[in-house]
Amino acid sequence: MSGIDAVRKIVETEGQARRIVDEAKVRAQQIISQASQEAEMLRQEALSSAQKQREEILRIAKEKAEAEARQSDVETEQLLKNYRKLAEARRDDAVSKALELILGG
Repeated sequence: MSGIDAVRKIVETEGQARRIVDEAKVRAQQIISQASQEAEMLRQEALSSAQKQREEILRIAKEKAEAEARQSDVETEQLLKNYRKLAEARRDDAVSKALELILGG
């Protein structure tokens, strides 16, 4: 092989090496871009899942609070009924005793 052929072969090899490096850079950039997109997609999915869980927890807590409030209302109503009955019984008793004192006195 002559000197010119050797130089030509070196130049050719360097050109191929540059193309390979350039292609590798492009491919690396594509991989980085794809990985970034996938990471963003996973982040969005995680956020969406967390939001759904938050909404479900809040819904359950609200339902539980409403059920407890209804139960408390029922218990309060029952207590009021009992107090009314007791007050009416005492009033009736007081009226009876007052009448006895007035009429019997």
